Amino acid sequence: MAVSIPFSKGVNFSKWFESRTFADIEFDKFTETDFINVKSLGADVIRLPVAFHRFIQNNTENTLEPNLLKYLDTAADWAQKHKIYLILDNHSFHPVNPTDVNIGKILIPVWEQLARHFKDRSEYLIYEILNEPHGILDKLWGEIQGEVIKAIRKIDKDRLIIVGGTNYNSIEKMTLLPEYKDKNLIYTFHFYDPHIFTHQGATWNKPSLAPLSNLPFPLDGGKLPEIHETFKDTWVEEALKHYEVDSKLTKLCATLDIASAFAKERDVPVFCGEFGVFMIQSPNEDRVKWYKFFCGELTKRNMPWTCWDYFGGFGLFKTQWRGKFPADLNIDIVNSMGFKHE
Repeated sequence: MAVSIPFSKGVNFSKWFESRTFADIEFDKFTETDFINVKSLGADVIRLPVAFHRFIQNNTENTLEPNLLKYLDTAADWAQKHKIYLILDNHSFHPVNPTDVNIGKILIPVWEQLARHFKDRSEYLIYEILNEPHGILDKLWGEIQGEVIKAIRKIDKDRLIIVGGTNYNSIEKMTLLPEYKDKNLIYTFHFYDPHIFTHQGATWNKPSLAPLSNLPFPLDGGKLPEIHETFKDTWVEEALKHYEVDSKLTKLCATLDIASAFAKERDVPVFCGEFGVFMIQSPNEDRVKWYKFFCGELTKRNMPWTCWDYFGGFGLFKTQWRGKFPADLNIDIVNSMGFKHE
């Protein structure tokens, strides 16, 4: 019988433990008050991205910086105190560089250390093996992930572990994961479809989507923005040509149906760890439509989620910068996701 997921909805605390070096971590970037505020919205889970592999001491044992664990202890204390689940997400990835075929040589010792340190923690702490593996063969990744599960279980027997597939935790690749024998697993996927809508204005894509703005959702007979010259003969031009079809709710539901079928066929719990719409150049009313649709579909399918993110370009506030709570919340977005507010 599949394990049940003990949480329903929450947020990602991005850019807290994702600095380039351990010395660059600003621990006071988030405080206990942020945990309290998130809980007041009706959230019961926080996904905490941690770039663990950047915080390894200069030795052959891949030893984590001891003070990192002290910082994480404090975050775990706050989560337990306020009865909110905390997912330790191994966010050691680069969106351009493919996942190393030898990543198990780092993943296993890192997770062994984490399991030893946190094994006596309450059920409010959850492990996520690796964020968005990509550029690695599905079979190989499935095997590596399986070895990490075994390494954790030698130390921490029953804690919930989140596992995901390749291609940036896509739904389709999730369905290709091995049938792991461990029953205390949650299967995860990320969802940013259609990409040109959710990422319009983003500068980290190639080509940059900075020239793209005011793309509506769904298109539904509406007008496409003029194709910028930098998009000519690129995937963006092709995506815009197909946007009317790709933005149809029926097509997006069909993709989510794949996740629903997988959960039923495997008898496993499924969780959406990331989703969102970049706020900088997206029309607010269309951003609201997307969140209302997507969160509604996840709720219908009994799939818990954590949005990307809390503060940030995809966040719950009126600005991508840190806003005051609750005065600077984007209430339309908060309502569209089913969060509550005073």
